[in-house]
Amino acid sequence: MARKNKLLEIVKTREFALGVFTLGVFAILYATTNFSSAAGLQSYAKDVAYILTASIGMTILFIAGNTDLSMGTTLGLAGYFAAYFAKTGSHWYVFIPVAIVVGVIFSGINGLIVVLFKVPSMVASLALMTVHMGLFTLLPLGGWVENVPRHFADVGYAVLGGVPLVFVIAVTLFLAALLFMKFTRFAKKLYAVGGNYNSAILAGISPDRTIFHAYLISGALIGVASILLNTTKQMVQANSSYGMEMVFITTTVVGGTSVNGGKGGLVGTMIGSFFYALLTRAMIFYGFQDYYSYAFQGVIILLAVLATEIDFGRVAKRLSAALQARDENRTHRKCP
Repeated sequence: MARKNKLLEIVKTREFALGVFTLGVFAILYATTNFSSAAGLQSYAKDVAYILTASIGMTILFIAGNTDLSMGTTLGLAGYFAAYFAKTGSHWYVFIPVAIVVGVIFSGINGLIVVLFKVPSMVASLALMTVHMGLFTLLPLGGWVENVPRHFADVGYAVLGGVPLVFVIAVTLFLAALLFMKFTRFAKKLYAVGGNYNSAILAGISPDRTIFHAYLISGALIGVASILLNTTKQMVQANSSYGMEMVFITTTVVGGTSVNGGKGGLVGTMIGSFFYALLTRAMIFYGFQDYYSYAFQGVIILLAVLATEIDFGRVAKRLSAALQARDENRTHRKCP
């Protein structure tokens, strides 16, 4: 009985509904396109890798009641500096830490503005995004790194047992983040600060320190995501990921994390990342133009959100009650 109740609780969750919806889209795409080819599945896994990694960072910020609209431009800057160092001959043990440090620095600046000057995170990050756009024109090589060296691209094209290395890295980070959010005191502080700022203070938690550290963690994840994204390319452009923060916001919100803070989790974000990457692949395979694909993706995402808002437990109870009432009516009709 306990196992049955636990299974029912899982079925009633938002994550379960979103997972079923995603599997349905996957099955349709798998059956009707060349998505089922090895190349198609590997391209999909590479898309999931950087989206999932960056979305973990966005989820952490959302739980703490904050956001980062400069995440896309920070992603571009981190990827550019990593490729630039690789172009000078530096190997992975140099350009990967460079990307992470760049992500931490720019995200940390965002966090400092939020906690020191009490600027709303949306306003602060929007301002920094504009600053980043100005920095792009001042970068060496005009913000472009062409003909990236082989040792840089090797990271993105490496395969382990048929699975892209970047995907393996992303899944490993997700599992580590899942454990981190489940068992650490810092994670509990994130939920406390995002749920009720003043109550967190009364509980002895420093909201400013917690939020700043959340930005640093998010920045490190952005740095890793920039490696997972850009090492699959032959040319790295600093401004190529402008606007990509909307992708990470979408996967986080569709996954069930509240924009108001204090609610959500990484499992939903993971499923949301798989879902969004699947939509991107679908647009390519079905040949949608950009102006159609944006509208179509918006509709599908809206349907996914609506589907995950359904209380399946309540639906099941109503259906059961309706069936029981019907059976009772039939019984009464048979009786003289």
